[in-house]
Amino acid sequence: MKINSYRNPKGFTLLELVLSLAIAGMVISSIFLIARGSIHSTTTMIDAQNEEIARDAFFTMMRDHFEGLPGNAVMDLLPTSGSEPYLSEMTFQNTPVSFDWGGVPIAAEAMRIITVPTLSKGVDVVIEYFDVQILDDEEEGTLAERGIEPVASITLLEDVRLFEWSVLDGRNYATTEDGEWPYEWDQKTRRPTFVELKVIFGVDDQPITRMFWLPSKTNPRTIMTQLQNTARQGGGGGDQPPEAQPTTPPITIPTE
Repeated sequence: MKINSYRNPKGFTLLELVLSLAIAGMVISSIFLIARGSIHSTTTMIDAQNEEIARDAFFTMMRDHFEGLPGNAVMDLLPTSGSEPYLSEMTFQNTPVSFDWGGVPIAAEAMRIITVPTLSKGVDVVIEYFDVQILDDEEEGTLAERGIEPVASITLLEDVRLFEWSVLDGRNYATTEDGEWPYEWDQKTRRPTFVELKVIFGVDDQPITRMFWLPSKTNPRTIMTQLQNTARQGGGGGDQPPEAQPTTPPITIPTE
């Protein structure tokens, strides 16, 4: 008599378990790599957007500053190093501002934008505020030598590759050598027409150039006199006071 035997498996073999774990590990590793790449791409995109927002905010701040200069503000641009990295000091006087610094109210009479070299051959862009006048032709030496220290300083940009100011004087543009804008301005009685800023933020970035228009330097007393004269001419009919102006007699309607 022949007996037919057969197996009825009740579980997985060791080989099947090893293969299942290997496949599961490969799937989990692939998911992890995809997720990590997605997170890295998102982080990179967010960082790029934040950098772009910070750069736009800086250029907007510079534009508002130059276009909003008071009529009697004085500007001074002095290059402090002609070799790489290029360093400069741009000073503004008669530009009163007030703000809170660490909870303490501060009033500044002058400010300057300076570039400070970094260890990686870049520059930090720093704005400094002073509570005294700092542009004085009679005083010699640096501010530190004169005992003048800023009351507040803020780093606007960190470790940029290039930060160059140049100016254009509309009065003598035709005589500018080779059409290049000079890197220095020390005239106290007037201001340049335009200021040009060239910035290279990162090592692999392309240079970005921005131009800022400066209103003409004027005396606030002259503007006030013009406004008063305009008000007199428009509201009083010349120099004659309003009470002396001829008036139209009232119209009387006869009644029965």
